[in-house]
Amino acid sequence: MKVAIPAWAGQVSTVFDFAHSLLLVELHSGKEISRIEVPLDENPSILRAGILSRFGVKVLICGAISRSLATIVAGYGIEIIPFVSGMVDEVLDAYLTGRLAEARFLLPGCPAGPTTFRKRRGHFHGGHREADKRDGNSYDEARTMDNNAHQKIPDGDEMNLASLRSAKRLE
Repeated sequence: MKVAIPAWAGQVSTVFDFAHSLLLVELHSGKEISRIEVPLDENPSILRAGILSRFGVKVLICGAISRSLATIVAGYGIEIIPFVSGMVDEVLDAYLTGRLAEARFLLPGCPAGPTTFRKRRGHFHGGHREADKRDGNSYDEARTMDNNAHQKIPDGDEMNLASLRSAKRLE
């Protein structure tokens, strides 16, 4: 099985969408067999997902990841464990020993432990690795509601309007 971790200076990259390199670790029976570093350069999101698939990655452990890229990656059948931070070797060891849910591996600003994302039946679902419940919702559903309560994703017209306003300020 292959695990991918976007890395920068020995740490998990903060945002996968903008990572410059990817550490690919091949595992067999829970032990590391090999590792290679793959440059990502400035590949667009869809190419990054394809790179993961081409290398046979089954699990992506990363910091933040955009919803659009996560959907593409999950569409390839790759499990995503987002919102992780720390030194790459410590994160990998925590993954192998089942300790990745520890608070010290949580990306700052994220209100809950690591989550896994998978594409199921045409829908993008998140599921916490532990069966926690809060207010009748799964832990991940509650966290998603908390995280998205104050956010509004702009549509294309709003983004174009914002670009025009920025351009006028530059003039």
